[in-house]
Amino acid sequence: MRGYRLSPQAEQTLEDVISWTIEHFGVGQAERYKDQLISRLAELAANEMPHGLTCSGLLAGQRDVVDLEYYREGRHYIIYRNTFDEILVLDFVHGSRDLKAILDELS
Repeated sequence: MRGYRLSPQAEQTLEDVISWTIEHFGVGQAERYKDQLISRLAELAANEMPHGLTCSGLLAGQRDVVDLEYYREGRHYIIYRNTFDEILVLDFVHGSRDLKAILDELS
């Protein structure tokens, strides 16, 4: 069974998200949100429905991003590379940020 792995950037962002959530909504909510994100990663790695979307539609004509995908979970986009062996999470991006610009930087 495939697994998932967080890049150093994704690890740092997840820690920041959890810290912010604790500060604003408490430990219980932070734990639930982290569990929600991690559960979605396990489902994506297991190739369960629904699947992520390819980033090529967002960055048409800009770069070759055929291996980048994204999935909206809660208030964040999970940006990842879907390979034969694993899901490599590049980052978690808040939905209020400019996703196209961030994807262009990651690709």
